[in-house]
Amino acid sequence: MIARHARAVVALAALVLVVPEARAQGGAACAPSDSAAEATIRTRLADWVEATNRGDRAAARDVWAPAVVGWFPSAAVFGDSAAFAEAGLTFDRSAPPSATTFELRIDQVDVGGRMAAVHDVWTETRRLPGGRSVRRVIRGSELWRCSADGKWRIARYVSAPEPWAVVR
Repeated sequence: MIARHARAVVALAALVLVVPEARAQGGAACAPSDSAAEATIRTRLADWVEATNRGDRAAARDVWAPAVVGWFPSAAVFGDSAAFAEAGLTFDRSAPPSATTFELRIDQVDVGGRMAAVHDVWTETRRLPGGRSVRRVIRGSELWRCSADGKWRIARYVSAPEPWAVVR
């Protein structure tokens, strides 16, 4: 149900916010065909996962469009304190951030010219103090556009995370 709602929100955002902007843009071609664009987007996502997992924020940032607009729920159940609570730990805001890694499964990529819609499932794992780890699954939908510099970037996104669970 959440995934279906998220896809509807993404489709609406594409029609209202992104499509007029894409039609107005000129610039370099991102790929010679829609299938080549799909392969490029899949590679850009894999590169983001690798960069993020090794802590290279500068490289990971390259996937985002300058004026990206997105939604990730802010309810406490999805926050850092909930991750710690699930592991039976007390959250300390002053402590350094815990090590986080991502895995990605891309379910669907649809490309039409300079626009693309991607539906994927992310698995985020956090390694907490005391050797404990928590994990959550995040369903995502992104609208990608071909930027003026010829790179595919995420312009809009919506995320639907599940609550944290202890890794056993």
